[in-house]
Amino acid sequence: MLPSSVLPRPAGHAFREYRPLTLLILVVYLVYLPFSGYTKMYYDALDYWFISIYFHHEGSISLLNYHNSLRGYLLPLLLFPFRIVQFYTDVPPIVFGRLLGAVSAAVGFGWLSPALWQVVRGRPEPLGWPRRLAFAALGFVLWRDYFNFTLSDFPALWVLGLGLLLLHRFRGLGWMVAAGACMAAAYNIRPSYLIAAPFFLGVQLLAPYAGTRPRLLGTAALVLGAGLVLGPQWAINRHQFGQNTPVVLSYIKELETNNLYREKMKWGLLHQKLETSLDRSYPDQMLIFRDVAGEQLIRNEHITWFDSYADYFWLVLRQPLVFSKMYAQRLFNGLDVQYPTPYITKIYVSTLGLAGLNYTVWFGALLVVLHTRFRRWPLRQWLVLAVLLVPCLPMLPMSMECRFLLPLHLVLYATICFGWPAQWQPINIGRRQLLTVAAAYLVFVALCFYASASAQATLEFGPRSLW
Repeated sequence: MLPSSVLPRPAGHAFREYRPLTLLILVVYLVYLPFSGYTKMYYDALDYWFISIYFHHEGSISLLNYHNSLRGYLLPLLLFPFRIVQFYTDVPPIVFGRLLGAVSAAVGFGWLSPALWQVVRGRPEPLGWPRRLAFAALGFVLWRDYFNFTLSDFPALWVLGLGLLLLHRFRGLGWMVAAGACMAAAYNIRPSYLIAAPFFLGVQLLAPYAGTRPRLLGTAALVLGAGLVLGPQWAINRHQFGQNTPVVLSYIKELETNNLYREKMKWGLLHQKLETSLDRSYPDQMLIFRDVAGEQLIRNEHITWFDSYADYFWLVLRQPLVFSKMYAQRLFNGLDVQYPTPYITKIYVSTLGLAGLNYTVWFGALLVVLHTRFRRWPLRQWLVLAVLLVPCLPMLPMSMECRFLLPLHLVLYATICFGWPAQWQPINIGRRQLLTVAAAYLVFVALCFYASASAQATLEFGPRSLW
């Protein structure tokens, strides 16, 4: 299917190189998560666990029994076997969440992410273990408690990355079918990933096929794989909701808009950031960081909800400066990790160290980006980057949560850990350059702390400090 001169090294070679660190990460999470302070599932994680039983109804097990219109069927289906085991053993659900989370973190941080970077950047040898260890360490420090819970964010991103890896690493129509299934699975688990599909197809079309016929067959295989995953969703929608479509409906009857995304677009005007709290000393389970400008815009425009996406886009066109500032705030706040957890147990605690580390990563990644010669990048690498980052764009109009920009977070970590030039060592850099970089770093981090403190000051029931 591909000429032998352009085929990458066998996948098994890279996996063997990455296996020891992957197993180490698995052990670290298995040891850490039981002592992370959580005893049960909450909110969205609990909802995913609960709806996984929908496939069982009145003694029968069938895909068509699934009747949740908000979430796709695939993640609940993957949880269903564990739900059955939990039912018969009475093991707390969070135990299964931790086991699955530890495997997810190990595979994603230990193998998938570095392997994907390796093949996309065309490196013949696996990345060195210090770089991979640094990447995994950042993931642990900034996101560790997410892996207690059966949330969709990491599984969707991992399966999307796996699809890209299959497009680069393997040959044969069977692997193309698997890649298409991965793209569709990522969408079904997290619908915002649908916007990545055209770029994903572009990555496949630009593969170095030996002729037009193999290229067309590869495309057909990709579509077939997507159909295998989306076909059951189509059948469920027809059977349960009378909708002849394979898309995730994202439908909630109680919402005035009948559409979750349009509802969140309205709330996105009011909130510049959103967090979820388990802290009983705080009067609400939601940490709402208010947007005064957005509140004023809603009053001036008499907005109740958006009847269509066109209504929202016309508003953006009428108020370009307001929305430019608003989206810049959302982008910063979505990257500004203050807690390594989706469910905050203590709100008013110092997060200075975590925030400082995060801003340092941004600065380092920015240095690498400025050093990168993008003109040498082939179009296929740009398309891979688009597959990973474009799904972040639909998140900007919403009430922002850090997990919504997870792909961008991991791209930044990979940029600094995997892309940092080996020759960038203090001994190889002149004193004047070091002083310039140090000064720029201090200014950058100071501005980040200022922007973050300004956002934290808008917390609805009492501003919080970073220290």
